[in-house]
Amino acid sequence: MKKIYIKLGVSSLSLLLLAGCTNNSNNKSSASSHKAKSERLAKEASKEKAISKRKASESKMKAESKSRSKAENETKRASQQSQIASQQVTYSSSQQNYSQASNSTPQQAKSQSQLNQENGYDPQGNQVMPGQDHAPGTDVYGNPDPWVQDQIEWAKQNGYLNQDGTPTEKGKQADAEANANADPNDTGDPNN
Repeated sequence: MKKIYIKLGVSSLSLLLLAGCTNNSNNKSSASSHKAKSERLAKEASKEKAISKRKASESKMKAESKSRSKAENETKRASQQSQIASQQVTYSSSQQNYSQASNSTPQQAKSQSQLNQENGYDPQGNQVMPGQDHAPGTDVYGNPDPWVQDQIEWAKQNGYLNQDGTPTEKGKQADAEANANADPNDTGDPNN
């Protein structure tokens, strides 16, 4: 860029010197025409200088934009590579942990609640309804829902159940009477 400015400056100076050398004649018309010519040349030189400045600033802005985007891309690439590296480290350490756990110690014994859930029972050991995640009258943790809990409390208060939930003699007699009066063909399904 500096070379262009220097060339423009030298050419404009040489034009002015030429104009000055030819200005020695006494003819005023030729002097005024030379003056107009030099002014025109100076204007053209200043236009060219302005154009070159504008092009220089545009190319500088483009270069800055390219370097900025390149730096951003490099930053993104470095971030992605560090994420991949950390995932690989995590993966390899988890493999080591798994191999150490499987090679060194037997697996921890599962609780009865976990075994019940794996075998189709709720944590309390009640059989789970088909298509459901809990037994009838309970929540998913095997706890009685409020209505069922109220029924159990009523049965305890009225002597049908012991405090541990087992049936009393009165409760056994009530169950036997209900079963004796039940229709043997009744499956409990309202659709049959």
